[in-house]
Amino acid sequence: MKTIIILASLLAAISLAAAYTPEQQATVDGVRLSFQLGQAYDKAIQGQDVPAFNALVDQWNAWVVKNFGNDTALLMAKITAPINLQKPYVAANNTTTSKGIAHNIDSEAKYTTNDVNLMPDAAIAKYAASEQGKAIGSDFLGGV
Repeated sequence: MKTIIILASLLAAISLAAAYTPEQQATVDGVRLSFQLGQAYDKAIQGQDVPAFNALVDQWNAWVVKNFGNDTALLMAKITAPINLQKPYVAANNTTTSKGIAHNIDSEAKYTTNDVNLMPDAAIAKYAASEQGKAIGSDFLGGV
């Protein structure tokens, strides 16, 4: 019986020691929320699920106010105007050059755009040489 009580007390102490401090928990919450916000923003700028992005903006702003006060540099604005998909945009994952931090996963730059003119010449040439580029041409890019 004594062994069970000692073992239960030891497990309780270990679980308390493994708990995050309030500062650590705030950091974990902020990182998780910012990742979700980034994913939602990527969809929202393409016209998909803008209300979900705006809901996450409310959560983000509440988290900022709670942890940093009313810091306007950290607060985000909601998307209120309809998304115009005819307006040119480019979403680039181009951390392979000296302009960004290179990661092993970023072996080559990737672009999503609706206007070929926004891409660098090297990316346009690579796309034009691909099977899809040969078949479709560079006048329309469905996501490179």
